[in-house]
Amino acid sequence: MRRLAYGKLGLLLILAMMCLAGCWDIIPIENRAQVLVIGVDSARTPDNGNQVRLSAQIPAIKNLIQTVSNFTDRQKPIFKPLVVEGKSFLKCIQSLEDRLFQSMAVGNVKLIILSPEVAADDLLNILTIFLRQPTVSYQTLVICAENSAEEIVQFEAPFDIQPGLMIGKQEMSALKLIHSFPMRLWDLIARIDNGITDPYLPIINLDRENKCYVLEGLKLFRGDKIIATLSADDSYLFGVLIGKVEEGYKEITVKNQEIGFSKVQYKSKIRIAKHRNQKRLRVEIKAAGTLLQIPKGFPDRAATYKLFQKEMEKQLQEQVLSFVKKLQALNTDPVGFRKVMENAGIMNWNEVYPGFPVEVKVRFKFRNFSPAF
Repeated sequence: MRRLAYGKLGLLLILAMMCLAGCWDIIPIENRAQVLVIGVDSARTPDNGNQVRLSAQIPAIKNLIQTVSNFTDRQKPIFKPLVVEGKSFLKCIQSLEDRLFQSMAVGNVKLIILSPEVAADDLLNILTIFLRQPTVSYQTLVICAENSAEEIVQFEAPFDIQPGLMIGKQEMSALKLIHSFPMRLWDLIARIDNGITDPYLPIINLDRENKCYVLEGLKLFRGDKIIATLSADDSYLFGVLIGKVEEGYKEITVKNQEIGFSKVQYKSKIRIAKHRNQKRLRVEIKAAGTLLQIPKGFPDRAATYKLFQKEMEKQLQEQVLSFVKKLQALNTDPVGFRKVMENAGIMNWNEVYPGFPVEVKVRFKFRNFSPAF
């Protein structure tokens, strides 16, 4: 009994010591500068040397949590942009901290914006630096600026939400997923490391007239180097191939008139097929969408729907085939053709991919009509 009593007393003393210790090593939120967006640019010194320009968005503490509270001062900026230059990324980090009365915390970074020059020249080094920040989430989005990352970081759209959060929400919205596809930090790193599927980066630009961000187009890579920029239309076709276009719009031209479809969904399958003892890459696409309207001059009859269906299949087939050949000519593979080819026993991928035969088959169905059409 005495041992049991001593045991209980010891347990109580241990608990008391734990409670009295407190959170002495925790930095209060008012003493933290939470960085939500980081931009990285290349810069030149007066003697034509290379430097790094680092931009950071530091949210105002009163507006860190957006609410309808009367204590939230909507008249003040919701973030403070800081821009510094240095010989290295780490020097810039130190320079930022020197300018703050708070401890800079980058663990909550939601968005990393790279300029085209940085993404083209020093991508691996930049990614390694972020990897060494143990609190940075692998889910952090990485985006490429069309021109300057600094101008994106400093820009404030007239919306009551932190820009880093807003751009992330915009990037993940269904309608944006037809022209711009999120690239998370872990996926970008994995693609560079394994060398099987080439990375890409969505592009962010500014619409200053309408005071908003534009997410449209992709930067294509070969390994860790940028080699091309995709337009919005080509990005759409890329999304079709990887199965990420959800309820997108699609227009075709029939007799010099635009025919529009909404809520178009695609199911793509890529495999190796044989034709006359020759292996070829076969892309099969099943699509379904809603016809928006019948233009003047087209009778509302079954023959018209058959014509639209046939033209949709033909034009989409031609567009996808042309896009795949473009990727082959660039010798880049963000889609994953290499996996399919190697699984089929085609091992000398680098040699045969640029000239490998490709065929595309498309089947389209109207969602709002009888299957007979």
